[in-house]
Amino acid sequence: MLNAVCGRDALHEAVHTVARGVSGRSTQPVQNNIRLSAEVDHLRLVATDLEFISLEASIPATNTEAGAITVPARFFQDVTSNLPEADVELKEIESNGLSLSCARSRFQIRGMAAEDFETLPPLADATSFDVSQALLRDVIRQTRIAVSSDETRPTLTGALLSLRPNMLEVVATDTHRLALRRAAIDLPDTQRRDAIVSARALTEVERILHAESDLSARVSVSDNQIEFAVGTVTVGSRLIEGQFPDYQKVVPESCDKRLTVNTRDLEAALRRSMIVAREDAYRITLQAELDLVKVSAESPDVGVVGEEIEAELEGDPVTVAFNSRYLLDAIAVVTAEKVHLELSGPLNPGMLRPAGGADYTYVLMPMQK
Repeated sequence: MLNAVCGRDALHEAVHTVARGVSGRSTQPVQNNIRLSAEVDHLRLVATDLEFISLEASIPATNTEAGAITVPARFFQDVTSNLPEADVELKEIESNGLSLSCARSRFQIRGMAAEDFETLPPLADATSFDVSQALLRDVIRQTRIAVSSDETRPTLTGALLSLRPNMLEVVATDTHRLALRRAAIDLPDTQRRDAIVSARALTEVERILHAESDLSARVSVSDNQIEFAVGTVTVGSRLIEGQFPDYQKVVPESCDKRLTVNTRDLEAALRRSMIVAREDAYRITLQAELDLVKVSAESPDVGVVGEEIEAELEGDPVTVAFNSRYLLDAIAVVTAEKVHLELSGPLNPGMLRPAGGADYTYVLMPMQK
């Protein structure tokens, strides 16, 4: 029967992490629980909705006796959040109960049998690669913003991960915009795979990645599942079935105007303009001239806003309107000092790229009156 002693902080962090794997809408009550299993020198915690997400964490433990039990996720999270600073003893008791002792605090929690708890199957014939946490975090942040929330088109509710020789390409689109990110990885010529990964899984992966960490993340992809291993935490998910749209047709082959502007200056101007733009379907107008760009928005209900920022324009002057939220989403995840806005006219898609880099492309459809 399960018996283990672990640190309070480690337990709280692990419970907080895996509890996000519980959907709370499962028709099987046991799937609303966290599975605890004591193994040799660690305690393993798992929660899953059996579809879009599976979260697993392991923490050091002592005095372990092998065993497993499941406990209600929300209740267990509340308990561990309020324990005093001391080691925690977890012990399985009769009738699928769990005894928890920490300093002078005692809890007895009604659980359910671990044998009834289902998990995602192990990956079979997977393609795996290692990538720095900082790089993977950037790839996810820069593409997840364009994932669709329209559940009538399931393939657009995730991002397409394409594995090619020494290259990872990730793309997402909601038909109003498209985000494409490429990153170099160490992958043999024979390893090719495409996988549509849910936005929920990508959100959880981004949450556990550390931009400053020297450790790598390991990504494994099979025909119907994906797994991200980051330190002692593993995020798994079933892949979204279906054919991702031919996104290459959306990316303009060329643009005859290129506007170069300071990233943070443009971000600040957009945030101020959105105060008015949000009253007019977030419509914002960019009027590009030789050495500046005018950012403006207007609403008959609240008023007008206008701002000029320094810029460099290659090509003829142009005026184009975009959804300010969509444009700001992209600006906010670009770390380069300057960005290029590549345009070809008020009715054609525009492209945003970091200056000095071709690894990120953001395509945005214009708005019309």
